[in-house]
Amino acid sequence: MRYYSIFSGIEAASVAWGPLGWEPLVFSEIDEFPSAVLKARFPSVPNLGDITKINWKGAVRDFGRPDIVVGGSPCQSFSVAGGRTGLEGASGLMWEYVRCVREVKPDWLLWENVPGALSSSHGEDFRCLLEALDAIGY
Repeated sequence: MRYYSIFSGIEAASVAWGPLGWEPLVFSEIDEFPSAVLKARFPSVPNLGDITKINWKGAVRDFGRPDIVVGGSPCQSFSVAGGRTGLEGASGLMWEYVRCVREVKPDWLLWENVPGALSSSHGEDFRCLLEALDAIGY
């Protein structure tokens, strides 16, 4: 399985999937420390950086189409431990996850998040995600 990892952090997906022989094609991470970890651990996998600026169709052309897209948009505004501002806060980057999936068209997708993601805005934020994914065929 080949995958795109977005909102990559220090890349938990690759730690889990590496032993299975799964191959990361690209990462998307902007924070300095996680980006340095990715560069050290995965020097041959490009980090495309700021997710809001990525041309996903170009990424598919340049790096191949993945079987799966994995990512967890910023969780602070969904989290029960956070401000609970939902899609109005940093968690609104969830729409970038949807844009990636829409443009890449993987066979599979995995959206991971935190306790509170399902109840944020009384469940409306998660409903928006499910509706958006349904509208593009998932």
